[in-house]
Amino acid sequence: MNTTPSPFVPPDAGEALAGLNMPLAEAMRSQRAIRRLHFDPVDADVLREVLALALKAPTSSNSQDWAFVVVNDAEQKRRLVRSYQRMFKPFGWFAMRAAPDEPTRRQLRVSEWQREHYHELPTLVVACYRRNLRHRPVGWPQIRVSSFYGSVYPAVQNLLLASRAVGLGASLQTLPVWSVRSTRRVLELPPEMVPVCIIPIGWARGRYGPTQRPPIDEVVHVDRFGNQPWRSAQADEVGGDSP
Repeated sequence: MNTTPSPFVPPDAGEALAGLNMPLAEAMRSQRAIRRLHFDPVDADVLREVLALALKAPTSSNSQDWAFVVVNDAEQKRRLVRSYQRMFKPFGWFAMRAAPDEPTRRQLRVSEWQREHYHELPTLVVACYRRNLRHRPVGWPQIRVSSFYGSVYPAVQNLLLASRAVGLGASLQTLPVWSVRSTRRVLELPPEMVPVCIIPIGWARGRYGPTQRPPIDEVVHVDRFGNQPWRSAQADEVGGDSP
C-alpha cells in the first residue's frame, strides 16, 4: 500500500477567491497564526484581492499613508531576514530549554521552523506607514504615536482575515523588521516610510481553528478593572445548579 502523501496542489484563483463569501464571524472564530506554509507561489490575483481588502480599513483622519511591499524574489527575502535569522537562532535554543511544558515547546518548534525557512516562504508582505510631523514621538502627545500604529494595524487585520477566508496561512510578525535601517536599505524605502510589521503569506500547511481563548467573562471588566459582573453572574448560575 502506497502511504506517500499526495503532493500539494494549490487552488486556482477562482476557487480561492470564492472563499471570500465566508461569513465574517466564521473567519474571526477560526483565524489563527499559521506559520507552516507550503512553498508554492501564491497567485497574483489572490494576493491583489486580499491586499485590496486590507486597504478598506480605517486610518487616522483618513490619511491612508500606508504602503505594502510584497516581496516574492528569493534573494530579496534572504536579504530582508538575514540578520533576524542569525540573531534569533540562540534565542530559540534558550527558549526551548526554558519552555515549561510540551504545548509551549510545540509552539516554539513551529516558530523555529518558520525562522529557518523564512526566506523560502512564498510571499512576505511588509506593512509600512508614512511618518510625518503629526507622529513625532518627542514633544508631542502620546496620542500622536498611537495614531501612527492605529492607522496601519487595522489594515493588517483585514489582510489576515481575508487570507484566512481564501485559505492562505498568514501571521503578523514584528521581529524580522526590528532593524528599521536594514529593512529600509533592502526595500529601498524613503526615510519617512516606516516598516511596521511583516506578514508571511502562503498556502497553509497548518489547520485553522477553532481557537482556544479564555471565556469572555474572565477578561471583560466594566467601568473599572476588577468589576466583572458577567463573571459573577456565571458563578451564580453554576452555584444555582449545584445540589
